[in-house]
Amino acid sequence: MKEILKRYGVAFVILAFVVFLMLLGTMGVTMFEKKMFQDVNVSIKPVGERLN
Repeated sequence: MKEILKRYGVAFVILAFVVFLMLLGTMGVTMFEKKMFQDVNVSIKPVGERLN
């Protein structure tokens, strides 16, 4: 029983670390984007492709 808890505990620690890194990367990209476009008077609008 102790081995199972130890194994899953390590797996959950690794999973939490990966999730933390993903959140940190997302926050970094968001802050970089805000800093890059703060003084530019450009609004980015996605343009869809018309399929007829």
